[in-house]
Amino acid sequence: MKRLFLSFFFLLFTLSSNVVWSNPGFKNLIPGETTKQINHFCNSLVYSITPPLYKNAFVQCYGIDNIKFKGFGKDTLLRLTVDMGPIVASDGSFFSQLNNLVVSTDNEANIYLKMKKNLDAKYVLNYEYSERDRQLFNEGEKEDLLGVYSNGQVVLRITLKERDNSYSKDLWLYIEYRDVDLAKSFLEKNRPVTATLDDF
Repeated sequence: MKRLFLSFFFLLFTLSSNVVWSNPGFKNLIPGETTKQINHFCNSLVYSITPPLYKNAFVQCYGIDNIKFKGFGKDTLLRLTVDMGPIVASDGSFFSQLNNLVVSTDNEANIYLKMKKNLDAKYVLNYEYSERDRQLFNEGEKEDLLGVYSNGQVVLRITLKERDNSYSKDLWLYIEYRDVDLAKSFLEKNRPVTATLDDF
C-alpha cells in the first residue's frame, strides 16, 4: 500500500511538474512568472508599478535585433507579445493580400510559414482562420486572422499595420503567449461560430 501511495505521489508530482515546465513562452519569458524574474532576462519588458500596468512600446530582449517584445502584467507576466515583423513573399516583396499560404520547404523565406510550421510541431492547434475569414480580412471586414494553440496559451496573429507616413498597410505577424486564466477566456471569446448549410 505504501509503495502504491509513493508511486501515485511520484506520478502526480511528475504530471504537475510537466504542466509547470511546459508553459509556453519565448526562452525565459513565460507567462505566469513574476515580473521581477522576467525583468532579469529582459529589462523593462513588464513594469510592476501602476499606472501603467505595462510599457506601451515594444522592447529588445536577449540582444535580438529582428523581433521585439511587449509584456503585460503587474506582479506576474500575464501576456507576452512578440512582434515578428512584416510578412513578405519569398522574393522579399510585401504581400498586398494574404493568399493561400501552404507550408512548403524548410528554406521558405516567409516568416508566417516558418512560424506556423514551428508552432504546429510544438503545440496542439485548437482552431485557425477559415477561407471565408481570409476573404473577409482581404476585404477589410476582419481585423485579424488567428491560429490558436494550447487552449489559447499560444496565438499566431496576422494583422494589417500602417506604414509610417503612408496610408498603405502591410501584413504583420505577432505571436502571443498567455497565462492559463487569460488563455481560457481568450479561447472562448475568439472561438469561431459559423453558420452551416443546414442552418438555412
